[in-house]
Amino acid sequence: MSQYLIRSVKPRWGACRHIVAALALLLGFVVASSAHADPRLTVVELYTSQGCPACPAADGLLGELATRPGILALSFHVDYWDYIGWADPFANEVYSHRQQRYLEQLKLPYVYTPQMVVDGQLHASGNRRNQVETNIERARGLGQGRVEVSVTRISDGQVRIQIPGSDAVYRGEADIMLVRFDEKHITQVTRGENAGKTLTNHNIVRLLRPVADWNGEAVDMVMRLQDIGGADPAYCAIFVQERDQGRILGASVVDMRPRP
Repeated sequence: MSQYLIRSVKPRWGACRHIVAALALLLGFVVASSAHADPRLTVVELYTSQGCPACPAADGLLGELATRPGILALSFHVDYWDYIGWADPFANEVYSHRQQRYLEQLKLPYVYTPQMVVDGQLHASGNRRNQVETNIERARGLGQGRVEVSVTRISDGQVRIQIPGSDAVYRGEADIMLVRFDEKHITQVTRGENAGKTLTNHNIVRLLRPVADWNGEAVDMVMRLQDIGGADPAYCAIFVQERDQGRILGASVVDMRPRP
């Protein structure tokens, strides 16, 4: 994964915090340039498909969650519904594999859509609003092990990722994951289980990529987004997740839409 890293610096936080703070100010490390740079940002993953007749309502709920402060709502479109007659244009086997890993991690009997996973540790049907809301509140109540993550836009094609050292709250290893997603797409479905419907999807993931390992040391890296390929979506998010797709420890998202 090192080929995706332009620069990686892991300083001793106590000696370098003033330097990092000064650099952050120079690079525009403010709320306006790094949306939701919040150590308590809760990640909600919806596993969905345009070929699934039960998914449109869950897609709507994810759209509501996407507007709430403190939540990073992501729509992962799986490909195992495509054979029925409608090939979801946003489906990717990578997202199906990710959901399969949750089956193993959460000890579930089978995968299904629509499924919502909260912070990598709690799950419910995307059509069970009350249970989803309960899971979000439960995840927010688990303060131990949270990590502050920030991603900052420093140019049209570059972002800066910063994670302070946090050995006091974290044990073991984790993955730093990069996600790029679009805000909204409207699709006219002409075949399959949802034939004749106009579907609206929100925060559609177009690229998911691990970019580095993390062992609790401070991280400061700059990435050129064009080097990792994929589509050119509007937003870029970073989250830190325990190894073997465990609990999500922290997340941040930044707007990468072209500036006027």
